[in-house]
Amino acid sequence: MDLAQGGGTFGQKNALHPPAVVLIPSLLLSFYVWLVLATTIPYPGKIGLDYNTLGTDWMVFYGAIRSVLDGNALLIFDGDRFTDFLNTAFAGWLSSPLDFRPWAYPPSFLLMLLPFAPLGFFGSYVAFQIVSGALLALALRSSAKAALPPGALLAAVLICPASAVNVIDGQAVFLVAALIVGGFSLLERHPHLAGLILGLLTFKPQFCILVPIALIAAGQWRALVASGLSALVLMIAGGLVFGWDLWLRWFPVIFENLVSPNEKWIEFGRMWGHSVYTCAVLLGAPDRLASLIQLLATLGAAISVVIAFRSRLGTREKTAVFLAATVLAAPHSGPYDGTLLAIAAAFWLMARSAPLPLWCWTLAFMIWLLPMLSPPLLFPVARIAPLFPVMLIVLLLRPAAPATSAMAPSPAG
Repeated sequence: MDLAQGGGTFGQKNALHPPAVVLIPSLLLSFYVWLVLATTIPYPGKIGLDYNTLGTDWMVFYGAIRSVLDGNALLIFDGDRFTDFLNTAFAGWLSSPLDFRPWAYPPSFLLMLLPFAPLGFFGSYVAFQIVSGALLALALRSSAKAALPPGALLAAVLICPASAVNVIDGQAVFLVAALIVGGFSLLERHPHLAGLILGLLTFKPQFCILVPIALIAAGQWRALVASGLSALVLMIAGGLVFGWDLWLRWFPVIFENLVSPNEKWIEFGRMWGHSVYTCAVLLGAPDRLASLIQLLATLGAAISVVIAFRSRLGTREKTAVFLAATVLAAPHSGPYDGTLLAIAAAFWLMARSAPLPLWCWTLAFMIWLLPMLSPPLLFPVARIAPLFPVMLIVLLLRPAAPATSAMAPSPAG
């Protein structure tokens, strides 16, 4: 039994093969959403959701790093002025002006964007998607064994609708997924390296909040120290390269967003995502109740991570729980973050003995399909989106037992 990777040693006859009733619609819908990507510039919104143009989120990333490099760093902390700047700078690229696109990321993200800045907007947009996609492919390839051939796993993840939306928007979910999958796949063999990789997730804080909880639950103290060191080095490097004033201005902005969020950000940002908070509001919950429900979801996600990382579950299953819990806990997430759920669903399927019953493939297909029915603001059926990470977590934890084997936490980490 390969506990480290999560599952038994499967023979070729036991390899997972999706039934045609699931495979064919998946391929057709994947083709459709990638066709939406191909037609977004010449015909935005003609055959699907109007994304305005390609790379609207990348405009925020590229606009921020260019502003800092051009000596206008303070601009990125003023959401209205920064949006005006983007609408002016990319007027020839946009099919209509952006409503509100603030910069909400830590200065450490700017450090990751720095190598792409000299390539220009379109060149950097394409290069970032290729590089981050390649890193994700590398991480997935090392985790795909026995039950699902590496090529099949790569195809299932990289051509899914959520990945297409990620490319359309110019988002960074490929990098987030690569760090999570790569980091946890190295945790048992190379805890220091795993911690260094996982610490890089601080570039998107909403996706790193469960990392220390997972490492503490697993007793991986060396990885925990390494992740903290990685985050600290990234912070110091950002301060040395761009100046400490960016950090001094970023912390108050984030604190203000947590205590009293900008109304424009809620209207044009959070309400266009599919977080627990957003779906609760759209289902009729008052703002305070929705915030409480989001907090409870975050606590539940944290508890599920503790249970998973203290159990006999294999690495893939633990990673799948972490991916699903991360989406559930995030105060803001978009349809592109469905890539994390697609990976979690694939790892869940790989953990089960083949042949799988139709309901397993159906659930995976529904998770695959969900980003096409986003945002919940426009598609009421998508307001049940938070149920899918919950279902995955429950199904993954169902066979879990208290850690009594060599996989149990140890002081050595």
